[in-house]
Amino acid sequence: MGTRLWRISIVVAFVVALIGFGNAPTASASSSYVNTDVLNLRDDAGVWGNVITQMYDGEAISVLDGPTWDGWYYVDYWGTQGWAHGQYLIVNGKRGWKDGAPSTGGGSYSEPAVEKWIDINRSSSTVTLFEGDVAIASYYASLGWDTSDQGFYATASGTYYIYAKNADLTWTEWGQAYIMYWMAFDSERANGFHSWSMDASGNVIPGGDGATGGCVALAPDQAAYVFSWAPEGTRVEIHW
Repeated sequence: MGTRLWRISIVVAFVVALIGFGNAPTASASSSYVNTDVLNLRDDAGVWGNVITQMYDGEAISVLDGPTWDGWYYVDYWGTQGWAHGQYLIVNGKRGWKDGAPSTGGGSYSEPAVEKWIDINRSSSTVTLFEGDVAIASYYASLGWDTSDQGFYATASGTYYIYAKNADLTWTEWGQAYIMYWMAFDSERANGFHSWSMDASGNVIPGGDGATGGCVALAPDQAAYVFSWAPEGTRVEIHW
């Protein structure tokens, strides 16, 4: 009887070990994975970005976008999205970046060699992300219902700069709805980027993608990407 119980215990321990082993994403299941002991996942494409979490050697990732001009990739790591440098990643079976590690920049924001900026075309209702003269992404956006050039409820033409950010699900009195990924750029009109209008659970409400009171509203996944891509200080150009 004792021998039988001992054998059962060994089998149970082996099964538990296999289940536990399957909880972490590993390189065996993906051709894109972490290729250094410990790698920071950041909320911006630079060493100044805040560390969201840490990833470990051999753990799998999904590449969502990139690389940027200086080697950063936007990745999904076990359900968490952020930026990691390609010097320390294997992407589709190859090293993600071969031109060296990112500059430390003293641990704080420094002006990148190529400017990130955002173009908003009111005629086509499109938001285009630029790095220098290169367009890296373009999205349809809901803009202000006021089509005058400088009206209070217009997505007014001009040059602006992002001056505040808040990713949280937040109630807006003006819209009587919730939004996420807020990035303010026009203080005079209280305009900014944000997701389509949502309910308290973060689901887009019927009509939530309609015209705004001047803000620039994007599909939630696109708003999340723009939020992670654009640091405070990013230039915004609005025109017809």
